[in-house]
Amino acid sequence: DLAVTSSSGVVAIDLDNGNTGTITLTENITDIDFTNVPTNGVSSFTLQITQDSTDRTVAINAVTVNGGSNVTAKTAGGAGFTMSTGSGAIDLVTFLFVDAGTPLLNALQNFS
Repeated sequence: DLAVTSSSGVVAIDLDNGNTGTITLTENITDIDFTNVPTNGVSSFTLQITQDSTDRTVAINAVTVNGGSNVTAKTAGGAGFTMSTGSGAIDLVTFLFVDAGTPLLNALQNFS
C-alpha cells in the first residue's frame, strides 16, 4: 500500500511500487500520472481518497499513462467522477488498464 501524495495538483503513481495506495487530499487534484503500466495484459491500481476538512476536487480528465498524452479516464455510461464531499469522506477509485490504454474507472463512494 503506497502513501500517495500530490504536488502542485499532480499525483504521480508508479505501478512498479504496487497496485494500491492512499491519499488524504490537501489540494485539488488536476492531473494523475501513471508510470510502469504493463503494455500487455490487464493491470489495475486502487486509490483510497480521503476528503480534507475543506472539500477538494479530483479531476480525471488529465490522466497520463507511461508518459503519453492526457486522456480522460472512462466511466460507466460516460457519467464522469465527482469526489464525495464532507470532511473525512472516503472514495475508493480503481483504474483498470488494458494494454496500458486509457484507464477505465470504477468508484465506490462516500464511505463515512
